[in-house]
Amino acid sequence: MERIELTSLGQIREADISFGDLTVFVGEQASGKSILLQLVKLFLDAGDITRTLKKHGFDWQKNTDNFLSLYFGEGMQTIWSKDETKVTVDKVDFTPRKALSRRRKDENLFLIPAHRVVTLKDGWPRAFTDYTTSDPYVVKEFSEQLRLLMEAGLGSGERAIFPQVGRMNKTIRDAIGKSIFGEAEVRLDRSGLRKRIVLDVAGSQLPFMVWSTGQREFTPLLLGLYWLMPSGKAQKKDNINWVIIEEPEMGLHPQAISALLLIFLELLRRGYKVIVSTHSAQILELIWAIRFIAKSNSAPTRLRQLLDLNANAYSYDLTETILNGKTFRTYYFSRQDSVVGVKDISTLDAEDPDEAISNWGGLTLFSTKSADVVTEAVWESDL
Repeated sequence: MERIELTSLGQIREADISFGDLTVFVGEQASGKSILLQLVKLFLDAGDITRTLKKHGFDWQKNTDNFLSLYFGEGMQTIWSKDETKVTVDKVDFTPRKALSRRRKDENLFLIPAHRVVTLKDGWPRAFTDYTTSDPYVVKEFSEQLRLLMEAGLGSGERAIFPQVGRMNKTIRDAIGKSIFGEAEVRLDRSGLRKRIVLDVAGSQLPFMVWSTGQREFTPLLLGLYWLMPSGKAQKKDNINWVIIEEPEMGLHPQAISALLLIFLELLRRGYKVIVSTHSAQILELIWAIRFIAKSNSAPTRLRQLLDLNANAYSYDLTETILNGKTFRTYYFSRQDSVVGVKDISTLDAEDPDEAISNWGGLTLFSTKSADVVTEAVWESDL
């Protein structure tokens, strides 16, 4: 999959998206980003999706609208108009009916949804069938993958779930620990009649619902990363080539978002193509900086400096991989009344006369405006 073109999908009037190694979607709430990301999942994994739904007893009765409702969520079947919606992937027409005829069973894309916090109920991942028919498929599937991960051994040992030697490189573990969990450990509590994930703070075990918002939002994402980054010599999961992460910055301090940037680059290093939807300018700042750093004579050194990486074998490998051939694309989902257009803003050029590009899809609009207002105030005070 290299390019998706579409017209009249939900609120999206038109989109033409060419994917890079890291592709970022920005835009206001309810601008269609999640719909498009779920469509990408449907295109790549239709055979696995239909098999999974049938395995868990869901039946759309050979009705396309019923299937769309099961997949996107209750009431969402109307996003696809039989008369107006057109989708092509690499110039090949794609429809829900074609998706239902897919026979390939292997999953190719792993999606970490924005509503990931609901997947941990009382500190344990919910089963696929714990959700209703009205819940989006991607939430149910992500939750089920976490449950299987815990039951396969992550939730049975005596070691901490995080930090855990052998899970992720130490550089990444340290960045996550320092910025998100502090001195606390994520552990498994087996003292009651039901296992649960707790936060161990100096020997006190805190249940999931009293954690900070950032810790609750990040922990399901962390477990998803464990699934994508197997321990041992394997770089990536078999058959999985694409990763989607929706709004990874939710609840996180800017220092913690810096740790996320390192995670994105690690996924690229391992060979995944990554798509991120975000409301954080910090993620775009990373891409913008990489573009300029790559042109400098000391590019690897400057990138390590940006990421606060010590000079070691891992940081050399990571920065060399990112600077040699990885591509970055950014798209702005711009909502005008009830209609959304999608614009390529990949240059992130602050001098571009197009404000969608110069303001990075609105993410820097307030900081630009505040700087202008303060400058005017200073000028007036000097009169």
